[in-house]
Amino acid sequence: MMIEPGPHETLDTLSTAGIRMLQFRRGYRYSLDALILAFFIHLKKNSSVVELGAGSGVISMILAKRHPNCDVAGVEIQKRLYGLLEKNLVINGLQGRVQAVHGDIRRIEEYFDPEKTDAVCSNPPFRKVLSGRTNPDPEKAIARHEIKLTLEDLIHAAAYLLKRHGRFSMIYLPERLTDLIIQLRQNRLEPRRMQTIHSFPGTPPVLVMVEAVKGARAGMKMEAPFIIYRDKTGAYSGEMESIYGFQAGT
Repeated sequence: MMIEPGPHETLDTLSTAGIRMLQFRRGYRYSLDALILAFFIHLKKNSSVVELGAGSGVISMILAKRHPNCDVAGVEIQKRLYGLLEKNLVINGLQGRVQAVHGDIRRIEEYFDPEKTDAVCSNPPFRKVLSGRTNPDPEKAIARHEIKLTLEDLIHAAAYLLKRHGRFSMIYLPERLTDLIIQLRQNRLEPRRMQTIHSFPGTPPVLVMVEAVKGARAGMKMEAPFIIYRDKTGAYSGEMESIYGFQAGT
C-alpha cells in the first residue's frame, strides 16, 4: 500500500530485505545500532519474539522479513513513533505479521501473558537521567535517556515475557556492562553470548551486544568484534555492507 510522507516526514529505503521506512525529519530516527542488533539476534523457526521499545519499527520489520515463520510484536510508548510503526507495517505489507502495541513496558503484564515468548530484544535508552547532555527534543531524550524506562524495568519485562531457555538480546554501552550483567543475573537471565562493536579496527568498543538465556548455566561465548568502518575514509566494513545488502567491494 502506498502511503506518501507528510511535510515533516521522509520515506527512506533500507536495502536490507527491501524495507521502506517512514520517519520524521526531526525527532528520533533509527541508527546503525538498530540494524546491527537485528542481525545479532538468533531466532529459531516458528519462534515468537517481542521487541521492547520498537520505535518506528525497523528491528521488528527486519526480523519479520528475515524470519517469515516467526511471530513478531513491537511495543512502543511514544504516540508519534507508534503512529509511524503502524504506517510502516502497512507500507511494507507486514500489518498482519507484526503486532504493534502502544504501551508502557513497565506495565508489560497488561499486554502479554507471562513466560509465553521465545525471544525478546531491545535497543533501549542507554544513559541514566542526568548522565551526559539530555537532548532538548523530548522524543530523542526518551529514546536515549532512562526517562520512561530504566535498565531494571527493561530486564524485568524481558524476564516476565520469556519462557524457560528463552533468549533476550540487547545492545548497550560498554561502560554500563557491569550494571547490565548484574541486572540480568538478578532476573535469572544468564549472559551466554557477547559481541563488541567498534567504529574502526583497533579502536575501543563503542557498543556491546549481549544475548542472555533464561535459566541457563553460566558460560559466555565472545564473538569476533563487529567493525563498522574499514578505515577513516568512511567506507563500510564487509560486515556492515552485508547488513545493508551490498556486495563487498562495490
